[in-house]
Amino acid sequence: MIIIDFRHDFNLQAKKYDFVKVAYILSKLGEPTKANTINYYFNQIFPNKYCNALRISQIMRQKKNLFSIYGVEAGMTRQTKEYNFKGKLLLNKTTKLNWDNKSKKFFQTP
Repeated sequence: MIIIDFRHDFNLQAKKYDFVKVAYILSKLGEPTKANTINYYFNQIFPNKYCNALRISQIMRQKKNLFSIYGVEAGMTRQTKEYNFKGKLLLNKTTKLNWDNKSKKFFQTP
């Protein structure tokens, strides 16, 4: 299990840290999910950061050690893949609180 640790003061606004936001969404979902679904949650939770499904799948390909690919549906015009986060995400207390508040209408917290 890989641990992503951003507990110390750190600015996650840059585009190069979109993988942390994708990891947060996947960890909240808890099951393999398609890029379109991840894209929907990404744009709803972080409305000031535009992202499309192509960008999501590009992030997944770049960070192969963090995300795993499941079940390719072949025989279609495009091959749809399901992605899962295979690590643990540690965020700053205020960042986690802010993101949880933004996403509480989408994800049920246990």
